[in-house]
Amino acid sequence: MATLTERYVAAVARGVPEDQRPDVERETAAAVADLTEARLASGQEPEAAERAALLELGDPVRLAAEYSNRPLQLIGPGLYPDYVRLLTVLLAVILPLTAIGATLGNLLAHGEPGRTAASAATTTLSVFVQLCFWVTAVFAVLERTGNGRPLTRWQPDQLRDVPQQGQPRLGDTIVSVVLSLAVAGYIVWQQFRSPFVIDGEPVPLLDPALWSFWLPYFITVMLAGAALEIIRYRTGGWRWPLFAVNLALDLAFALPALWLVSAGALLNAEFLGRLTWWTSAESSVAATVAVVTIGVTLWDVVDSFIKTRRDEAARNR
Repeated sequence: MATLTERYVAAVARGVPEDQRPDVERETAAAVADLTEARLASGQEPEAAERAALLELGDPVRLAAEYSNRPLQLIGPGLYPDYVRLLTVLLAVILPLTAIGATLGNLLAHGEPGRTAASAATTTLSVFVQLCFWVTAVFAVLERTGNGRPLTRWQPDQLRDVPQQGQPRLGDTIVSVVLSLAVAGYIVWQQFRSPFVIDGEPVPLLDPALWSFWLPYFITVMLAGAALEIIRYRTGGWRWPLFAVNLALDLAFALPALWLVSAGALLNAEFLGRLTWWTSAESSVAATVAVVTIGVTLWDVVDSFIKTRRDEAARNR
């Protein structure tokens, strides 16, 4: 059976190119011998001295990397900033486009809402994994085939501006606008798409009779809310007049919706009739709609009030 030293020397040699192995084997064996002799001279037992010498030299994989000048990290510090920046940009741009594209593709193919959501989530997750893998693989290859230097030279102009307190964030505005447009779009979408179909025709969730006034009215309110968010961003944040308009729009949507729910005129009776698996479907769906409407309205009013106080206080400093 080979000694610890022989096994250590062989382990180091396996980690270097073949043409370097004879020299590495001699250097490693000599280093182990020198360290062992020093410990023997201090009175240690031979076996303990040999083990201590190997521990001082460290992991043979790490020692082999030092001999062959091979990096032990997947992506080194030189390329890491470029790696993070590129991956962040790709994920921020491609993932939303993938989710939107997958959703629209399934809807246009007459997919059911549940399957559409599951397919979009699965596709987006798959793209996320593929992006992370291939970007990491490319930079790992660059780390081992190049000199490890940055691909781009950093410039002070790349620094992002620091948003001042009281100024709106573009991301918050985009989310608010998208949500308003999504609600308006859903009012139209549910008329033509539904998980329930009778004689080849979709059964809308909302009563089709409301298209005479109330559904166009709700769409107009949501579009006005999206416009208000854009105005808020362009004018530099929340102000009390904008809060008053937002409160009026919240009430203009919530009060008629609650009145229609209480009168049994908001939901399509034919749609509720298809919910045979749900006991007391009409009352349960109506109660759910009422609770969600009240909750979302209260949340938006309180949130906009807090942000208005914060933004106005920041301006008055």
